[in-house]
Amino acid sequence: MSEYVRKVLLEINGQEITDFKTVEEGERTLRVPVKLMNSTGFATVTQRPTVKVDYVIPKSTPEFDFDDVEEGTLTIDYENGTRITYSGLSCEKVGQVKYDEDNDAVKTVEFLAETRVEE
Repeated sequence: MSEYVRKVLLEINGQEITDFKTVEEGERTLRVPVKLMNSTGFATVTQRPTVKVDYVIPKSTPEFDFDDVEEGTLTIDYENGTRITYSGLSCEKVGQVKYDEDNDAVKTVEFLAETRVEE
């Protein structure tokens, strides 16, 4: 049986949050075409990393307030030696709670990051 990525940690002001159902990394544009006089060239793009998480609302503890998140760190640990770290994390959008009879109550939260580092 295959092993999969299971560990995602969000750290904000020393507080660790691990109540996530899903994490989705945003697309990264590396280069864009640029028109030149007689040809087309390519220019590199300044990266604007984004991350979207589905936060599971805990039953026994208060829900985390994402509204004032600034300078956070989100780490995705593949548990095979590879880690992706988003730093300088700020909250862009906080979605409404999705209720489902069979599953947990989930809130989608979107973040913007200053840097993305793969180790």
